[in-house]
Amino acid sequence: MLEHKTEWYGSRRISAPRFYPSTKTCSTCGHTKDEMPLGERVFRCEAGGAEIDRDLNAARNLASLVAGSSPETQNACGAEGSGQEKHLVKPTAAKQEPSSRKLAAAATGKKRL
Repeated sequence: MLEHKTEWYGSRRISAPRFYPSTKTCSTCGHTKDEMPLGERVFRCEAGGAEIDRDLNAARNLASLVAGSSPETQNACGAEGSGQEKHLVKPTAAKQEPSSRKLAAAATGKKRL
């Protein structure tokens, strides 16, 4: 069903491997623990000392997996991609189209205050 919907909407479906260690891997430094019991709700990294909610840590790891698999090198505005796969922060692209207020003001001949 997911494959059908993905094709239908022209999207791309990305699946993590079944045993991908998203919960056991530190989203900060990449260190992987041998075990992470279900009762342990906070991920504590022995290597880097990071402490983060277990689910948030797993979500960040899965987001990195998705960002690293992206073939796009430009966003919709033509700027470079986010750079998440390299953990870099790049400035966002500037909005290219004028706002609807400016368009309405230009159509009526009034200046926007």
